Amino acid sequence: MYRRDVIYIIYDKNSAVQYALKYALEPNNNYIYYQDNDCTNFISQCLRAGGAQNDFNTSHPWWYNNGKNSICWSVAHSLFWYIRVCTQENRFGIKANTYYLNDNNKYKQDIEGLIKLGDIIQYKNYQDRIQHSTIITGFDNVDNEPLVSQHTFEGRNVSWRKNFKQVIFHHITSIN
Repeated sequence: MYRRDVIYIIYDKNSAVQYALKYALEPNNNYIYYQDNDCTNFISQCLRAGGAQNDFNTSHPWWYNNGKNSICWSVAHSLFWYIRVCTQENRFGIKANTYYLNDNNKYKQDIEGLIKLGDIIQYKNYQDRIQHSTIITGFDNVDNEPLVSQHTFEGRNVSWRKNFKQVIFHHITSIN
């Protein structure tokens, strides 16, 4: 059985954001690239740039090594469960305060002020499946709404608003 004592490490959001901005439009050749489905792989790379380390636990592993990766590294709903389990069980890994938004028009009253640069946004489709992941890399100057960087639909500092059933905001509180 794989075990690590929980040590709280501060997430280096600036490094994660800088990585995202650098590689949002052109993938990093040091990592595998999943054509047409690379969003969560890219977000995991950003989390790694922010200091997150491989987690080889047996229930929800999150790792990348020599061109291979775990499902939690590259699949949106699996990353969601990885963060949730690490947070709920207070175990080694990425921990976050998670907020759910069912109506984009309620962002100002429900979410604004709770999230920061380097936090993760995931999107649940109308079939109730978490299908897309992005990272907050800026805030617009007009409404102070998040701007995100992403793969799959490559974008750098684009609007967080997308046509999905639910938006899930992860405010990363600690890693590892």
